[in-house]
Amino acid sequence: MQFNAGLAGPVARDAVRWIRADAGTFAIIYGLLLVSGIGYDVVATRYPDAFIGAQLAFMAVNLIVQAWATLTILRLAGIDLPHPPKMRIASVFGVGLLFGLGVGFGLLLLIVPGIYFAARWYLAVPILLAEDMSVSGALSASWDRTERYWFSCAMVAVLAFVWQMAPLAAGMLVTLSDDDRLWGWLLVSNVLSQAGWLFGVAAATTFYLAFGKRMSTTVEIFG
Repeated sequence: MQFNAGLAGPVARDAVRWIRADAGTFAIIYGLLLVSGIGYDVVATRYPDAFIGAQLAFMAVNLIVQAWATLTILRLAGIDLPHPPKMRIASVFGVGLLFGLGVGFGLLLLIVPGIYFAARWYLAVPILLAEDMSVSGALSASWDRTERYWFSCAMVAVLAFVWQMAPLAAGMLVTLSDDDRLWGWLLVSNVLSQAGWLFGVAAATTFYLAFGKRMSTTVEIFG
């Protein structure tokens, strides 16, 4: 089992550069994430009877945004995408479902297996969208391509996860006595959490560009 961590720093840096390269599009994407995240929190807090509907709506927005953000970076990198580019929302959901089940099971075992599975499948969505593969094909290809640098993927994936979840975990410890403080906390926590989620999506695509099918793309643009 190899532990090469050399790409973690450069990929984290270049993920931010890709977001800045099309700041207008990513501002819209980030805005959608904030609105959906705050809306979900409000429904969960104030209208628990509508929780399932809010969960489904939140999931749908996240799937669309994940595909949109991934395709945006692939387009910026000059990747020859299928014509017309396909969001393939059902397939992105399939990857996410299998990814979540595998990683969740690994975390239940000893935590480390879950992180390992997350690292090995980290490229699945970019591969799915860039190369028009099946769900199983994308997961398998991601597993193959991350063999050498899975530890770099793990470091960035953990960073993105902690960045996303830390504000949500802190919310469980915060007691808010009035509506103004509640709204302020919902805004702050979502600003931080959704930025972490978007960084994770951008990093996955950046890893794909760094050592996926087209290994030199990121280096050529940002090198």
